[in-house]
Amino acid sequence: MRPLLKPLSSLLIVGGVLLAAWPFGQTLYGKWSQKSLAAQFQVEEKSFPKGAVKPKIQKTSVVQKRIIAPWPLTKISAPDINLNAFVVQGWEDDHLRRGPGHYELSSLPGAGNCVIAGHRNVYGSPFGDLDRLFPGAYITLENRGGTFTYVVDSISVASASDWSVTQAPPAGSRPVLTLLTCTLPHTPERVVVRALLAQ
Repeated sequence: MRPLLKPLSSLLIVGGVLLAAWPFGQTLYGKWSQKSLAAQFQVEEKSFPKGAVKPKIQKTSVVQKRIIAPWPLTKISAPDINLNAFVVQGWEDDHLRRGPGHYELSSLPGAGNCVIAGHRNVYGSPFGDLDRLFPGAYITLENRGGTFTYVVDSISVASASDWSVTQAPPAGSRPVLTLLTCTLPHTPERVVVRALLAQ
């Protein structure tokens, strides 16, 4: 019996160490991914139009086709919560491990409803303080298409199965930015920040 106890205890110790190190590994991977995206953004930024460029803003049309538009690497900033991150295309796990992810079937910045989700407590926690935003706070999206400034309109909580938050605003309305993250501790609900494009 005793000869079996030693390898078993060693196995338990190794398993415990790996389990304890897992959150640190997730954080390091998230930060490393964002650092790589930041370097990529700096390269792309050199080709951005020089001077003050008015971004192309599209008012919501009566019917919006659900098509996947090419997503330019985009920087998201919210000074009030020290948010500076780079948004990738996609909501799958491997996308969100790298940073906030843009919902492919939602609009690009400056049109319709641009929907972005991000982790709150793993992989660098880019949206860790999202629920600390308040109406009137500014959120900026920047990419080769221009700089889009949004003003927070509301912060709410919705079910993870509530897809209405991804719907386009009514025809003729101002474009919307919707940010999503989980509530803490893990629940089947999401923090929803809705912001309107500044006029």
